[in-house]
Amino acid sequence: MNDVLTIARSGTHTAVTLNRPDKANALAAPLVEALHAAISTATNDGTTVFTIQANGRNFCAGFDLSSLENETDDTIIPRLMDLERMLQALYYAPFATISLIHGGAFGAGFDLALACDYRLASVDARFRMPGWRMGLALGTRRTAHRVGAERAFVFLRDALIINAQEALAQQFVTEMADPVTWPRRVEEIAEANAKLPPKSYAQLKRLLQSDTAEADLRDLHSSLVATPLKPRMQRYVASRS
Repeated sequence: MNDVLTIARSGTHTAVTLNRPDKANALAAPLVEALHAAISTATNDGTTVFTIQANGRNFCAGFDLSSLENETDDTIIPRLMDLERMLQALYYAPFATISLIHGGAFGAGFDLALACDYRLASVDARFRMPGWRMGLALGTRRTAHRVGAERAFVFLRDALIINAQEALAQQFVTEMADPVTWPRRVEEIAEANAKLPPKSYAQLKRLLQSDTAEADLRDLHSSLVATPLKPRMQRYVASRS
């Protein structure tokens, strides 16, 4: 397994850890591929609880733009489509998914955190989704499903930065918790869900989540090819300087 992602299994708990701390755990292609593979494996090996956390100072800085100058639309677009497929696999996973968030969760890193059923944030967590500054329809419906359409519209339109307290108040996260308590909280969540009959958790998710996977892929692709993509990304990167 590539060291960009570490995987630990204990009973029916699969724990993955993003391991690109020097890059703020940005989602380069190998990390996206490793995450998707881990989710696929967990879907078939009896996993009931799947946790995602990260090494370093930040949870995830989002889509990796470090090689942008050497890329073209022909390389960027497939990467973003693969990213969306991985996020969908996590969002629709038939087991409990838990993101353990510290530091920054920005861009696709925000979407990675938000795709999970339970979202535990440390007090230093910060959230932002600037994708629409580049015209990217990534995670839009998932965000609206979590927090409501009007709140999602303002957050995405203005690319707001919110802290953990604001994220909790607005339901972007399900609770604030000291990282020291994370293992105990994961155990409590697992114990609560174990009281359900077999496969009931998956059925409950399926009934409550509208399946927008095909529409999300279609709308993302449309947003990517609407105008040349790389210049949009370059303008966004320049605006951060």
